[in-house]
Amino acid sequence: MTTTSHTSAQPQWTLADFLCTYRYWALFLAWLLVAFGTQSFSIIMPAIASTAGISYTHVGLYYLGFGAGWFSAAILAFVVAGRSGKAALIWPMTICAIVLAAFMLMPSLWGAPLFLPLLGMCMGTVAALFPLATAVFLLGGRPGKIDFAGALVLLSAALLASFIGPIFSSILLEILGAISVIAVMLACVIIAMALILPAKNIAFDDAPRPRHQPLAPRKRSPLLVAVILMVGAILWLALVVGSGIFGLNMFMSNEPSAAALLFSLALLVTSFAVVIYLLYWVYRIHGELAGAQASQRLVTPLPAMFIALLVPLGLPVLIMTLGELLNDRATDKGQKRPLSIGWLAFWTFCVPPIAIAMIQNAANRSYEGGQAV
Repeated sequence: MTTTSHTSAQPQWTLADFLCTYRYWALFLAWLLVAFGTQSFSIIMPAIASTAGISYTHVGLYYLGFGAGWFSAAILAFVVAGRSGKAALIWPMTICAIVLAAFMLMPSLWGAPLFLPLLGMCMGTVAALFPLATAVFLLGGRPGKIDFAGALVLLSAALLASFIGPIFSSILLEILGAISVIAVMLACVIIAMALILPAKNIAFDDAPRPRHQPLAPRKRSPLLVAVILMVGAILWLALVVGSGIFGLNMFMSNEPSAAALLFSLALLVTSFAVVIYLLYWVYRIHGELAGAQASQRLVTPLPAMFIALLVPLGLPVLIMTLGELLNDRATDKGQKRPLSIGWLAFWTFCVPPIAIAMIQNAANRSYEGGQAV
């Protein structure tokens, strides 16, 4: 009974609570940097070995150590991270930075049979530690299933952005040599440490900060919202279809016509305006729903705007979160759920303006009986 009472008294974090903290974005950026660096280094390692005259047998020792790093990362994540989250991240990154620095400054170690597995284990530990430890940190906040999945999906999106790492490192290797690739990896680890250090508590086992930044609710035409957001796509589609049907090559000639220049300018201005309107809509809808009814499940307007703009998969996660919130508000009022989550997810990933129009329509209905303008 004591354990149950203590567990129920613990705070429950929502996805919005996670997204409005420094520690969450510190984890995101640190994970991105580490994934970028480890992928770059591991994929380019055979090329580095070839440049330095190292046999591929020695390279195999590096990858053997990299695989073993996952076991040490699992121990750190499930034994240490639950008790001292910051130490579980900082100490492995510190050791990795020292080993990388030694590897960079002493090329004679590159062919050492004992040093390469050590380097691989350090890299593998750091690479595996972030996803495992982050899951432990998030579960410490006792989030719901959807909140936990959304928070982890957004963090995992750092892996998508890190896929450019091998491309960057291969160019760097060709231009500046192997030392430059090792230096970039070392810089990634050091910057990741610098991001984690300012966080007093990297885990989410404390109470979430109360947030409420309301804006006056305002009804908008869902059709008009969808049309505005689709204008840029329609112009691009017209350009592609026109080029295919009429064989127009407006921008490939040596001297583009005045019409081509005007069309390109209109396309650029329109696309920029659509992005601005999207950010405005994301900002307003989060504030307006907070103005209609305060909720810890709502991201505050300014962070929501930056998430939609900068974070891979950020906009889909925000839309799905708003859909769940609006359905729950309708259910609490004894009304029919206004949104089909399945269709909302489909349109979110296929034609986002339609999903946004669905959210706006549901928001308009939720304002009825309030003071919406």
